[in-house]
Amino acid sequence: MASIIRKIFGLHRKKVTKKDSITGRNNSFPVPYLSKLEGNQLQPGQSLIVRGIIVGKDEFVINLTTGAKVELDEDTKELDNRLLCLRTDITNRKIHLNACIDGEWGREGTVKHRWQPGDEFDIRVRCHEEEYEIFIEHKLVAKFAHYVPLTNVTHIYINGDVELYSPGDEFDIRVRCHEEEYEIFIEHKLVAKFAHYVPLNNVTHIYINGDVELYSVSWEGKYYSVPYAADVPGNFYPGRKLYVSALTKKKAKQFFIDFHAGQDIAFRVNPRFPAKKIISNTKVGQNWGTEERMENEPFPFRRKRNFDLLIYCEENKFVMYVDDCLIGCFEHKISPRQIDRLTIDGDIILQGVHLK
Repeated sequence: MASIIRKIFGLHRKKVTKKDSITGRNNSFPVPYLSKLEGNQLQPGQSLIVRGIIVGKDEFVINLTTGAKVELDEDTKELDNRLLCLRTDITNRKIHLNACIDGEWGREGTVKHRWQPGDEFDIRVRCHEEEYEIFIEHKLVAKFAHYVPLTNVTHIYINGDVELYSPGDEFDIRVRCHEEEYEIFIEHKLVAKFAHYVPLNNVTHIYINGDVELYSVSWEGKYYSVPYAADVPGNFYPGRKLYVSALTKKKAKQFFIDFHAGQDIAFRVNPRFPAKKIISNTKVGQNWGTEERMENEPFPFRRKRNFDLLIYCEENKFVMYVDDCLIGCFEHKISPRQIDRLTIDGDIILQGVHLK
């Protein structure tokens, strides 16, 4: 009913203001972007996250390659294998998925997008043993099977009408790697899965080009078990940050993140899906304190969508962001310098946990 009323009367939800200084969205770098995967090869469970701004009306590409030959040499006519090619046609609002092995293209798949020049984007590719999962705006939209092993990927290449990491309207593209396929997420939404043409370990480079400006390109994650537990070395003193990336389950009811201080819980954040509320609390001994609700609107989490949660410790409080948007604060009841352990549980698929 609310959506119908908005369509009739032109009502729109208030856009949540995003913050640069804490979340780190205040740098930019140009395309073409070429990065070599130093050290370890791609591992199942890892995700490629590409976010930025569309600055033109033509196209941009994101390639996972087996080498640094990403632009056609006029003399040799050689290009390294593109084990996953994501080509975004901005004008026609399509994303083309394919792979090119030894000069031969495979069968192309396409998914739709809604971007136009000036918009932000979020594309994620998650790697699995047999495929990639492609997420567009945090939603799974496609699976793409590996043509060669995942470990063959050595480089990432990005080029075209985009700008990486810049204030303004942005996009977020993530690629998660699995054994058999890639998962592609756009704006935290899984939009495609692309099966590997070759093993995942053949990917060695990432190439990005086109009408975009990039502000973030990263590889992160592995397969995590839930419940998840980890020590917090050196305590969670003011200035530290916790980053959590996860995918909510289809029938998610809740999840929670607990910061433990010995036998106590210094801080619990508990999003509840049926009530669309985020509850925070503290537990001393066997006694919970008074629940505090974060009065954020709209509820920032959606089922079957991935999210990025940042918890930042200030001198007097915790500050929380979801997808770079401030969602609330919680004043310290127990000193954060006593925090020594972290646990995560609930209806999520954990994709990344980082302490800084």
